[in-house]
Amino acid sequence: MKYINTFYIFVILLGGALFWILRPQQSEELSFYGFAESDETEINYNYPVLVDRILVTPGQMVKQGDTLLHISRVKSKERYEDQDSRIAELQSEYRNWKNGKEQNIVELDERLKINVSTYQYEIESLEKEVAYKKELAKTLSSLDANEVNYTPLTDKIAEIQKKIEDQKATTALKKSGLIAEISDAKNPLKIQIDRLQQELDFNVSQEKIQLAVLAPGDGLVGNIYCKDAEHISSYTTLLSFYEPHTSLIKGYVHEDLTLQVKIGDRFEISSLKDPNISFQGKVIGLGSRIVEIPPRLRKLVDFKTYGREVLVEIPKDNGFLLKEKVSLRLLK
Repeated sequence: MKYINTFYIFVILLGGALFWILRPQQSEELSFYGFAESDETEINYNYPVLVDRILVTPGQMVKQGDTLLHISRVKSKERYEDQDSRIAELQSEYRNWKNGKEQNIVELDERLKINVSTYQYEIESLEKEVAYKKELAKTLSSLDANEVNYTPLTDKIAEIQKKIEDQKATTALKKSGLIAEISDAKNPLKIQIDRLQQELDFNVSQEKIQLAVLAPGDGLVGNIYCKDAEHISSYTTLLSFYEPHTSLIKGYVHEDLTLQVKIGDRFEISSLKDPNISFQGKVIGLGSRIVEIPPRLRKLVDFKTYGREVLVEIPKDNGFLLKEKVSLRLLK
């Protein structure tokens, strides 16, 4: 019984200690933990690339313009195949159109030939009739050859010959128009084919382009998400890049104390490793929801706690390391 009483006393004392440690600080001196954050730039491309060589390592300091990676821009073969297929379709369509026009020319020639042949037959018939009448006039002594009138027949022959000339002129004009259509460089189908062919030729010439990925400024290489000889898809991050000095502190105030922190409040930011490093900063942002506080910023790592994100701006010429854990104390 004595042992049981001692056990209960121990549990009560432990619970009280945990409550005291985990309780929100209701005193005037509000404090919590945060870490030194920095603007992060993710480097990626809007097209697939091949990583040829990585020249940096995570955490390496680089200068603006330093080469970080050598990559190659590789275009998809499927795109070429699509362009080839579309060009072939348009060329087939153009051939069919051109064959149709050429067939129209052949038909015009054939129709002219038939019509001219018909007209020639009519002329030959009329000419035979005129010749027959002339011979008949010679054999009839009662008729004077000069008195026989052949004008209606000759006029009809002349009329038919005029029709042949008009038919030839009309056919020549139509053929000329069709030939002009075929040879016209502004034909919509030809324009499309030429444009796609030029694009295809350019894409093939640009199939593989060597590129150097340069540092956008002085800073620190973050995570590297690729490796040598790896194919990377569009918009996939190759590596992250940080500014050399942090200008932002990210902390988490306990959910029960969120009303005590407002935009514009000033905090004293102190290094947990070196008490001599301390700067004042101003709250420039507050999280829009309650989130789980990262284990690194909890008072007890194994006990989940929740709070609101607080962003504090500090001078850039500070001595904090990137991601360094710091303490934040509200200044009244």
